[in-house]
Amino acid sequence: MAAQYLSKPRTSHRLANPGDSQLRLVLVGKTGAGKSATGNSILREKVFLSSFSAVSITKHCNKGSSTWKGREVVIVDSPGLFDMKVSDAETHKEITHCMVLTSPGLHALLLVIPLVRYMPEDQKATEKILTMFGERAKEHMIALFKDDLAGMDFRDYLKHAATTIQELIREFRDRYCVVNNKATGAEQENQREQLLALVQDVVDKCKGRYYTNSRYQKTEEEIQKQTQALQENYREELERAKAQIKQEFKEEIRKLKDELEQQEQKTEMERRLAEMEAHRVSRQQTARDDVLSQNKILEIIFILLEAASFVFSLFKD
Repeated sequence: MAAQYLSKPRTSHRLANPGDSQLRLVLVGKTGAGKSATGNSILREKVFLSSFSAVSITKHCNKGSSTWKGREVVIVDSPGLFDMKVSDAETHKEITHCMVLTSPGLHALLLVIPLVRYMPEDQKATEKILTMFGERAKEHMIALFKDDLAGMDFRDYLKHAATTIQELIREFRDRYCVVNNKATGAEQENQREQLLALVQDVVDKCKGRYYTNSRYQKTEEEIQKQTQALQENYREELERAKAQIKQEFKEEIRKLKDELEQQEQKTEMERRLAEMEAHRVSRQQTARDDVLSQNKILEIIFILLEAASFVFSLFKD
């Protein structure tokens, strides 16, 4: 099924104008490419475990967030899902996890690519990523070249770069950034600004619409279903607790002879009930986050997509 773009908001998360709430980004790439370190650079804090290693430190998709121009930037760091040694079953499960963390859809896919160490296996992993996500998703893809050029200007590097690197830049239609994860201070802030401005440019060219498809839509429907069920549970819990509080206070008030003491107890009961109502409102507002923090939502959606035969082409058109 072809990827679709939502013309009307499905949830409050949809980014349609500069005042909306989120930019949802996913870091993908081969193990050792520097995804976690790049994510930390964008977030400006160490959220993801990072280490130079041929063995993946990141075992599962993780999410971090920061703000940019008043907007929440959500970044999902993925393990080396597209290494040739990773099984398709494991890849599909973690992509499902990624979809849960970025539902109802993502704004940009950030493909992290090492420059100096770009080997044939890196090229194969890149090809696997492009194949897995499909043609329409490419409109939302940005190449992030990890700067390990030891001071060489990137434009000078390109003059003698491997044909595969040059072809990749052409395929991405010059949607790329060079990221130095060792940068600090003004340099780090400048490259972060350049990257997020490029992400915003991608969003603008897609008319403010995020990437979604039938798998994302089923994922979002299930998340909303679970969120509504949890909100109902919170409401029922509150009603039971309020009934118990009222009964306890009524019994206490009945025992009192002094009208002033009775009034004090009534005032205290109303205060307790108001506090409980405020807590209920807060829980209602965080119900979606509560659902997403539960491991069972991933299993539910994975089974749902598998049953619908979507698991074998989670992102493809």
